[in-house]
Parts: sequence; C-alpha cells; structure tokens
Amino acid sequence: MTLNLAMVKKIEGSLASIAIGDALGFPGHDLTQEEIAKRFNGPLTTFHDAFPDNPYHEGVTAGSITDDTIMTLLFAEAMLDETKPKDAYFFGRVLAEWAKKNNIWKISPMFGPTTKASLQLLIDGADPIKVGTAGTKMVHGSSNGAAMRVAPIGLMCPGDVSKAIELAVAASQPTHGTQTAIAGACAIAAGVAEALNENATVFSVASACLRGAQEGEKIGEKVGRVVPAPNTRVRIEMAIEAAIKAKDIFEAGRLITDCVGNGLPSCEAAPAAVGIFVAGGGCPENTVIGGANIGGDSDTIANMAGAMAGALTGIDTVPL
Repeated sequence: MTLNLAMVKKIEGSLASIAIGDALGFPGHDLTQEEIAKRFNGPLTTFHDAFPDNPYHEGVTAGSITDDTIMTLLFAEAMLDETKPKDAYFFGRVLAEWAKKNNIWKISPMFGPTTKASLQLLIDGADPIKVGTAGTKMVHGSSNGAAMRVAPIGLMCPGDVSKAIELAVAASQPTHGTQTAIAGACAIAAGVAEALNENATVFSVASACLRGAQEGEKIGEKVGRVVPAPNTRVRIEMAIEAAIKAKDIFEAGRLITDCVGNGLPSCEAAPAAVGIFVAGGGCPENTVIGGANIGGDSDTIANMAGAMAGALTGIDTVPL
C-alpha cells in the first residue's frame, strides 16, 4: 500500500469521523428521533453525557468512545500486521488476544451478546469459523457487530473493492458468521475502499456498498449460517432512495427508519448507514449528525456512515 498526503488525509478523516460519530451518537442510543429532540432540546450536534436510563452507556461521559471505536481501532492495528495472512483464524486470534488483556467486554453492556459469547469461546481456543456460525436462533450472529468494525479493512484496500469484500468476510466469521452480518460488513468495507479512490463520489461509494452487500450475501450463504433476514442489498437500495427524497439529513433519518429500520440487526444498521451517508452528501459533519439523530443504534450508524464520509473527503473537512 503506497501512501501519499491525500491518502493519509482520507484515512485520518475516516478514523476521526468514526470516533466522532460514535461519541456524538451514543447518548441517543435506543431513543426515537422525537425523544432525542425532546431530551436534548433539539438535535444532537454536540457531545453529551449518557442519560441514566441509557441501556448500554449508563455513566459514559460526553465525548467518550464506545465499543464501536474500540473494536475499530483494534482492527486498524491488526491490519498493519503484514506478517500473517488475514483469514478468519487471524482475526479470531486478534479478538482472543485483546479479550484476554481487557475486561471491558465482560462488564460493560455496550458489548452485545453475540460479541461477548464469541469472545469467551475464542479465548477458550474454539475454532473461529465454528464460533461465528454457532447457534440456532435467528438473532445470534446477525447483529451489526462485524459491520461496525470493518472500516479499517476498507482503509487498507484503497480502491480495491474485491479485496475489501474478501477480507470483510474473514473479519466477520469469528463472531458474526451469518449471511446477513457478512453482507453488512462487506457493504461498509467496500464503501470505505471505494471512498479512498481519488475520483470517488458519493454515488460511486454507494454503488460499492451495493456490490459489497450483494457479493457478501452470496458468500455468506456458502460459508456462513443462513438465518431469516431481509436482503441487505435491497435494503440499501431502499435507504438510498429515501435519502434522495429527503429535504435534509433529519428527514432522511425518519424516512430511512420507516423503510429499513435503525436497530441492532445488520440488515437495518448497515443500510441505514449507507442512506445517511448519501443524505449527508459526503460531508462528514452532516453525516455524523444525521447518524447520531436517527435514533435506535445511533452511535453505530453514525460510526459506519462517518467512516465513508471521512474517507471520501478527508480530515480537512472533519470538524475537530
């Protein structure tokens, strides 16, 4: 991977927007858009402490990051290791080694049930592919825990959407080995990879997300556990259509929520993130504000959407 100043700025922009979106979005987690506006006397545009009744972030103070950024930075560091092949076993080891050294995943409710169960099995030495495909419930392994952490894969595959998809599958498998989670992860990784192209546009990035979702779903059906879930590519198309119709980023959030949802399932959060990215027009500030105010899993949606916007326009456009 050859770096020039423009590429460095794109990478910095993506990572910064991930953290900002996460920190801006967590206070509105599990709230509706109307509740956010009521509690914060208008839209979320600055950092706030979590309210005491926040189910995942009680006690988290203004400007803090959550599991979204923690796991993203873990994968960013892992992707710098050029000595090992990046397969499911590599990512399984990365997760297990981190979990052995850090207890936050055990004690904090911000880490989801799929991730917690998978991390314990990985620590115990279980096969990562078997861990990610374990379970019989449709909700197990189908959340957005893989999609939220794969932006660094796209950042290490500038312009190479095919490679980003391949690596996103491997990165998903140790914890979220269902076809729907893999599709969401591939969509986000593909979008970030395309955003690093010098001539990338909002719609070339959105097209890459569509491709990632389609190919990821097909691969996931072959290598993962198939669960009942809507098709992620179709939902991304719906989210993009809603974004185009909206008059501003806040209406986009309402329209996107109405058609694809804004919750924890990958087939809701990943499409919502793509829609918010499109509605934000590639502007990182507009994008993370839109994600933070969409409600539901707002920090993760802002994180994923911000990853693409920051990669598209670079650090100079990110409000710091």
